[in-house]
Amino acid sequence: MLISAFTAKSPIAAASLEMHEFNIGLLVVAASALLLGLLSTPLKRIGLPDSVTLLLVGAALGPTGWALLDPAQWGNEMAILEQVARLALAIGLMGIALRLPKRYIFNHWRSLSVLLLVSMPVMWLCSSLLTGWLLGLPLGAALLIGAVVTPTDPVVASTLVTGPVAKENLPAYLRHIISSESGANDGLTFIFVMLAVFLLTLPADQSITTRILGVLGGDILVALVLGAVIGYSVGFAMRKAEQKNTIDQPSMLMVTTALALTTLAAVKLVGSNGILAVFVAGVAFDLQANASEKQEEERVVEGVDRFFTSPIFLLLGLMIPWQAWLSLGWQAIVLVFGVLLLRRLPILLLIGGRIRELPTQLDGSFTGWFGPIGVAALYYAALAYHKTDVTELWPVVSLLVVASILVHGLTAMPFSHLYRRVRDAKKPS
Repeated sequence: MLISAFTAKSPIAAASLEMHEFNIGLLVVAASALLLGLLSTPLKRIGLPDSVTLLLVGAALGPTGWALLDPAQWGNEMAILEQVARLALAIGLMGIALRLPKRYIFNHWRSLSVLLLVSMPVMWLCSSLLTGWLLGLPLGAALLIGAVVTPTDPVVASTLVTGPVAKENLPAYLRHIISSESGANDGLTFIFVMLAVFLLTLPADQSITTRILGVLGGDILVALVLGAVIGYSVGFAMRKAEQKNTIDQPSMLMVTTALALTTLAAVKLVGSNGILAVFVAGVAFDLQANASEKQEEERVVEGVDRFFTSPIFLLLGLMIPWQAWLSLGWQAIVLVFGVLLLRRLPILLLIGGRIRELPTQLDGSFTGWFGPIGVAALYYAALAYHKTDVTELWPVVSLLVVASILVHGLTAMPFSHLYRRVRDAKKPS
């Protein structure tokens, strides 16, 4: 009480208190990243992903835990969440683009297109129907929440497709299709989110068709073109700089991180979809990179990726709306199980064995189960939060994200081992 009265009368004291909170937050993020780095091998061995650890740390330090950190004191929580998630996604998507084999998107575009065009609408509609039915929400609000949780998350998925455990248990074709799908659908989800936003906010005298065409042309197409131009140009420039010996090795290793952030900012400034553009830029850059450059850049980006993603999971833990979750009632529990089990798994079971990159139903079932909801959903939730008045948006999305991080994060390793055992058992002796 005394502190509140003091800070209310003293802007300097209030600013000092905010800086104190900021420094505590900075200490927690840096110390967490440091410990996770030093203990990375034993944590991977026991199957405890960074996302789960950081989420629990954030929840413990937040307002309903030890109350050491309160994001509400830093400013607009959702605005902060949007920017932190945007940066984490950009770095994560660049990492995916570099992990994929050269020209993977071009060589596998048919199967990837089928996967995206079939699975994404199904995931959107399934999540929307479950949300509307169980929580009694209007159509527009249900469609918005369903759209926000549609994308599979590249940051959480990286725990599955990277590292020695993944390479030991999962075939390369499965890791690549999971990575490429999560990279592509993060940007394309923007269409579904904006469609739902238009349904909720469109004036009666405007055509939704016109608005959707504007999104397709002004956001998606522009993002594709700008991302490709920026990525290819930077890759070409780096190749020439290497040939002329105007770039040293340390500078080469920072190029892709700088490329991700440059693309994100530049495309955002022109009012287009920076998330999709970053992934496209990474793919285009990769066309110019040689094998040694690609390997070195991939290692650097993976390290930077882990550091950049630390704040988003900590922030989520700090922002968990416990009371709002409780107010959703028992229907929220049913919704979690329904979305995690039905949003993606049935359609991938049907696809499994029918496209080249998922040659067996085992591949389809594994890919269908492992479609985590994570950073992309947080980004789109924060983006839509400022455009609509759907009060259930943050409680429902945050619940589904936290549930997915815990369930998918903790099952990644055991299910990978299970996949290998089942596959080996089916091989002819």
